Amino acid sequence: MRRLLISLLLSGVMIAPVALAQQAGVKNQPAQINAEQPATKAAQPDEPQNILFGDDKQPGRTIHLKIIELTTSGIALNDAVEQTIANVTREEDALLSGTARLVVGLNKGISANFMRNMVNFNKLTDTTKGSIETFPGDAANIIQLAVTLYPSFAQDVIDAAITTGEVEPNDALLAAIAAGADPTTVSSATAAGGNVAVAGVPAGAGVGAGGAGGGDTTASTN
Repeated sequence: MRRLLISLLLSGVMIAPVALAQQAGVKNQPAQINAEQPATKAAQPDEPQNILFGDDKQPGRTIHLKIIELTTSGIALNDAVEQTIANVTREEDALLSGTARLVVGLNKGISANFMRNMVNFNKLTDTTKGSIETFPGDAANIIQLAVTLYPSFAQDVIDAAITTGEVEPNDALLAAIAAGADPTTVSSATAAGGNVAVAGVPAGAGVGAGGAGGGDTTASTN
């Protein structure tokens, strides 16, 4: 009987530390989880920047990021787009350069549609095509907007515009060049066809010029 009591006492002494250690481990787990959470949250703001189209040199990406920040905070997409466009077109706002701010502000409706497409597609070609198909009469303005916001991707804008069939290749090229695209690095060539030369108006076109003016080129006999 005495041996049995001693065995029970020894078992209790051995079990107690194990139980206490297990309880301590359970209590420490929430603290460890809480300690890890700030590091995870700190990394979240950088995640959208890694997946947005373009790079830091593209004004459009800057606008895109601002819209994403607003939608992430719970603001509806349409409201976030309109609010961002309104903010970046203010003269006192330094988010965009003067030229980009002016182009975006020329037609805020088109600019809002373009950036809404960019948020939805995150692809410049689809965004450009979508806006031109929505506003076919403003194709040149949309090309100018797209090239201004994404100057490093001017050729993508030209190609996308041409594939809509709403703008002539030559007109798309001229609109891009007018927006600042380097004429030595862009062309009106698309995957579906060859180059279309930029049409120049001959000097003195008109009567006697034999050029674009369509005038009578026959010399007078009088």
